[in-house]
Parts: sequence; C-alpha cells; structure tokens
Amino acid sequence: SLPIWLKGILHPDDARMALNAGIQGIIVSNHGARQLDTAIPPILVLPHIVDVIGDKLPIMIDSGIRRGTDVFKAIALGASAVLI
Repeated sequence: SLPIWLKGILHPDDARMALNAGIQGIIVSNHGARQLDTAIPPILVLPHIVDVIGDKLPIMIDSGIRRGTDVFKAIALGASAVLI
C-alpha cells in the first residue's frame, strides 16, 4: 500500500512507461553522474518529461542542483519539488 516512486528517469519514453505502469511519482535523476560520467544533466530533459507526464504525476528532480537559482529553474520547468 506504500506509494512507489521511480528514480533515474532521463528519457520521456521511460516516464511514459512509468506512468502506464501505475507509478505514483518519478524522480528525474542521473544519480549525481556517479554511475555514468557521461549521463545527461537532468535539467535538460526535465521539460520533455513534463510534456509527457503533465500533471498526472508529481515530478521531482535531483542531480546538478548547486545553488538556489537551480531550484527556481527546475520549478519553472515543471518540477513539483527539488531534492538536494
């Protein structure tokens, strides 16, 4: 009965699959790029994921947040919340 959130979404197709699978929320993240040095910055894909998800699910973002203005940018691009 606990909500399931999926972390590590970096592609709109993955976000669509999560939505269709009944996930309650997603976290756009490259895990701090510790796993893959060449992972795309989540802020670049956030608008595309928001286009797919809309307001159907909450969308959080982490990775690459270095200052307060990064938080404002993520919220402006459609994130429900920012993880720091």
